[in-house]
Amino acid sequence: MNTPHPKHVRRLLLERLYERYMHDPLGMLGPPDLLDGGIVSRESLIPNIHYLHDRGLVELMLGFSAPMFDGARITADGIDLVENTSEFGLRFPQSLDDEEALSAGVPVLMERLVEEADLCALDGEARRALLRDIQYLREELARPLRRWRVAVISAVLGWIEGHFSSGEEGLPSFEEFRMLILTHLRPEE
Repeated sequence: MNTPHPKHVRRLLLERLYERYMHDPLGMLGPPDLLDGGIVSRESLIPNIHYLHDRGLVELMLGFSAPMFDGARITADGIDLVENTSEFGLRFPQSLDDEEALSAGVPVLMERLVEEADLCALDGEARRALLRDIQYLREELARPLRRWRVAVISAVLGWIEGHFSSGEEGLPSFEEFRMLILTHLRPEE
């Protein structure tokens, strides 16, 4: 899975908005400007630009097609951050370590699993149990990668897989998700 890490996307957005500000302090960039060149996908643009807005680093001009915006402009706090290269590098590093890079695909696949569980063939208590197991796994994976508990994650993955051992059709993304997680698990230290 080749999903860019949100920190990388946010760095690119801030850099692009900073460049625009330096050329035209009153100018704004719209979604087509930020999507141009394929550096950022629409799927990653929306949550990351809103995150930067919530942090006060960019201002957004919202239109009628929420959650898409009509224009974005870097704020004074955003400019200060970009110009403070050490702080900018700490918050939004140019290159991510292996742990951070791997974590980019986890939230996307986790959300897909939740959607698939909501629509799966299980009913009643079985579906509620599956959703509880997925929520438990989500909470475990929200921890920093170095703090993931191998035994807990392996057990919960087994629980989820067990819901479909009677011949029911499983979750289409489960195997991809399981392989992503298991290839990056290390024994607890």
